[in-house]
Amino acid sequence: MGLAPLLLLFIGSALIVHVARYWRPFGFVASVGATILLLWTVRGATSNALDLFGISFAIQPLARDYLLIGLALSGLLAVATSFGESRRTLGFLFWSWIAWVIALSVNDFVVGVFAWATGLAALVLAMEPRRVQRVGGAAYYLVLIIIGTALLLIGHRFVQLYPLTPDQTALIDSSLLFFTWGLGLLLAIVPFMLWLGPMADETPLPIIAMLLGLGQPIGLWLFYQLVGQYPRLMEQSGLQTILTFGGIGAVLIGGGLCLFERRAARLISFAGLYALGFVLLDLSRGTLEGTAYSVIELFSRAVSLSVMAASISVARNLPRRWLHAIAILVFILGGLNLVGIAPGIALATRWNLLLELEATDVRIFLLIMLATIGIVVGIARFVMLWVESLAVPRGGVPQDTELEPVAAVPPRSIRQKLRARVEQLVEQITSRVPARLQRTVRAVERNWTTVFATILLLCLAAFVLWYNVTPNLWLQRTLETVGQLTFIR
Repeated sequence: MGLAPLLLLFIGSALIVHVARYWRPFGFVASVGATILLLWTVRGATSNALDLFGISFAIQPLARDYLLIGLALSGLLAVATSFGESRRTLGFLFWSWIAWVIALSVNDFVVGVFAWATGLAALVLAMEPRRVQRVGGAAYYLVLIIIGTALLLIGHRFVQLYPLTPDQTALIDSSLLFFTWGLGLLLAIVPFMLWLGPMADETPLPIIAMLLGLGQPIGLWLFYQLVGQYPRLMEQSGLQTILTFGGIGAVLIGGGLCLFERRAARLISFAGLYALGFVLLDLSRGTLEGTAYSVIELFSRAVSLSVMAASISVARNLPRRWLHAIAILVFILGGLNLVGIAPGIALATRWNLLLELEATDVRIFLLIMLATIGIVVGIARFVMLWVESLAVPRGGVPQDTELEPVAAVPPRSIRQKLRARVEQLVEQITSRVPARLQRTVRAVERNWTTVFATILLLCLAAFVLWYNVTPNLWLQRTLETVGQLTFIR
């Protein structure tokens, strides 16, 4: 299947899931069906280039692998979301992929950046502003998407002008400055990560996992594609030094913030910042092995954040104590995989980098180990709070700090009035159904969600274990696909 039919299939699947979210069984079936269909289609998609207005579109092997893993994780997050009473964000877990497929396949940096920013902006629509008298984290991030995109385009313009005056290396330095500024804002690299906490306060956990674990790496993909077109960005600039300092800062700040954090959304966000630091450190090595390890770190980061977010979402939606026990176990497995303690590919790549840092500077090695201890303590504290909350009647996952709710607004648009009218008709119809039949339907609904939620959690745990016990498979595949990248060749 070519790229054009693939995009049409993405649009249709996202639309169906978005509409089906109004009834829980439909939302669950649509999420599972859309995920299976998209995975099967992407796996069989051709690599033939599509030329449109002088711009070429083609899915490279690494981009195909990223799409497969990203769609699988998005589908799991969508299924976890479908178990809840509120499923407003269900469709947005698929809408962003329409733009991100274009960003991963296009060979033009400008079009890729606009497509990437469009996907990020679609996730902003799924956020839930909770402040009335001042601007919240969702608005902060939307503004930063606009600013970061503009900075990246300015940096790209400087790179285009450099071949006209090859003696003026100041153009390369200026472009690197704008690239650092733009990517720093959008990836939350230290010190541009001040928006991360406020954004997490207003964002559902599945959206956080998708934004940080699956959306942010596309920016690195676009940047390194540009490096393949202009190798002097790597050869005649301090890019590796910037990546080194940015990675060390992300690890230290992320681990330190996790040490004192008890809110689930912020804990996952700061843990993602910690893991991003190791990605940058691997990229700073400038070798095939370092690039392959950074790709593995990105995949491991996406898997860990998705597993942690899905386990908490399932536990919050289904208050069954034995289900909470399984969710806690899955959350711990995801946390260990994120930290790099779980035996397997994550441990191998992480310690390979740490041993190299120990040989270079022992002080940096010790600081990173302290940051690792900080994130372990933060995850352990959250798990203890989770376990303690189960001892309280109607306990559950510790909730984030309550913020000021937005005042209810009466329906004004035609869509809102139509939806309110449909809800009234449904209430009138259900009020005429016998009470015994209503109780039976509710019992069946509760039971099927519990069964499928248990299956989902067990599948997540099995996947994390399989991911860690097959390191050679992942490393060999990563080396093969990374070796085909332009900037490596």
